[in-house]
Amino acid sequence: MSKTRIDVFTNNCAALVSEMSVEYKAVAPSFEFSNTGRRKGKKYFSITVLQLKSTLEDILNNFEYFEAQIAYVETPWRNLFSKYVTDEVVNALSTVQTLPLYTLINKVLTVANDISSYHDKTMPLTQENLENAINYLESQLPNDDLYLDSLGRIHIKEISSLTLNGAKNIIYYGAPGTGKSYSISQEISESHSIRTVFHPDTQYSDFVGCLKPLMQDNGNVGYGFRAGPFTEAVIKAVNQPDQMFSLVIEEINRAAAAAVFGEVFQLLDRNFDGSSSYPINISDPDMLGYLNSKTNNAFVDGKLKIPSNLSLLATMNSSDQAVMPLDTAFKRRWEFKYLPIDYSKASKGVLNIPISNGKNIHVAWADFARIINDQLADQRIPEDRLLGHRFISDIELTKNVDDVLKGKLFMYLWDDVLRHGRQGIIFKDTLESSPLSTFGQLASAFERGVAVFNYAVETELENCKITDDNSEEGNAND
Repeated sequence: MSKTRIDVFTNNCAALVSEMSVEYKAVAPSFEFSNTGRRKGKKYFSITVLQLKSTLEDILNNFEYFEAQIAYVETPWRNLFSKYVTDEVVNALSTVQTLPLYTLINKVLTVANDISSYHDKTMPLTQENLENAINYLESQLPNDDLYLDSLGRIHIKEISSLTLNGAKNIIYYGAPGTGKSYSISQEISESHSIRTVFHPDTQYSDFVGCLKPLMQDNGNVGYGFRAGPFTEAVIKAVNQPDQMFSLVIEEINRAAAAAVFGEVFQLLDRNFDGSSSYPINISDPDMLGYLNSKTNNAFVDGKLKIPSNLSLLATMNSSDQAVMPLDTAFKRRWEFKYLPIDYSKASKGVLNIPISNGKNIHVAWADFARIINDQLADQRIPEDRLLGHRFISDIELTKNVDDVLKGKLFMYLWDDVLRHGRQGIIFKDTLESSPLSTFGQLASAFERGVAVFNYAVETELENCKITDDNSEEGNAND
């Protein structure tokens, strides 16, 4: 009987000449294996060591029915699996992936019994070989007490809580000013989070880390691994597995996100409990040394994964001109949470708007944003370019509001939303008998108290006015 450690044992299985693969999966532990991939590409499956042990015991307990089927014939093996395999997961798998399961058992029997020759469709099926394989698998089952101890003696109830509330990858998106960053801040603990911002120059070395010059204690310059926010977040989560952590990435699509993530991209696939489905090898020895030094050798196997208590939360505004598209493979590894425009949550404040009769009217910011958005939507302007209910903040509405309206909101509408000659959707075509053709003309006219909005917008604003500065009624209400 083989006495090899389970990961080496599985590698020996993988080394056997076969069209179908097998791979050791940590933590469970489990076997990942594939079909031949002849029809529509390879498909991958996984069963735990405990499930495989149970399946071999089922075969041994019903050996008289299996012993005549050493060679692989699909229908007899499918029927035998369906009738005698007691594990429901393996039973269901066997009815649609009979050959891959047969091949996995064949490889395990071959390696567990140190059999020198291997044939893909002829199994060394004897009671003795089954017993040896079962005993070997039994010897490789993890010790729950030791496992819990390695996690810092987390209470079982705490582990269950983490599993039920596993970490996720979520991108919050919506029009500018819908409160994406605010929504994230309300859902996380700032003391248990790391926040970073992507920009066009952000690289993998910034996000994950790299070797950089360091000032040593003796005053000399040396080199050491400088961790990026991703690595630091992983370390915090690994060191405190009973606490939930978050890595917040603002403006994720302002950089080439797939390139910034690099090989970490593979870790975004998550298991049910929130941990990475597919760990990667840590190819940078400096990074590996840094991780182990900060986590008491939690990465001694050289594998990196996102732990189940670390969420990746990001914000995205697709209307920004500087954004870069997210490719499909990257996007499908994230959940997307849309934040709608909600005028009931709009910033509190009033705008002073000049109109064509020479008067000024006061309009609540929420009404102003709704009127502008309705005009834009009628002209099929994409929703992600509309004004979010907090596009202008409470603070901005309490001081220098005219400057904010002109320098922030007008510029956004003129340059970003209504570029390419569509400014007439919101603004007048002519001001003071001259064509309105530049933003400078618009800003200068507004400073002089000239009405700048077109007839349709101005009419709606008047319908929502709070006061009229030049009327007796308006003065009485001031």
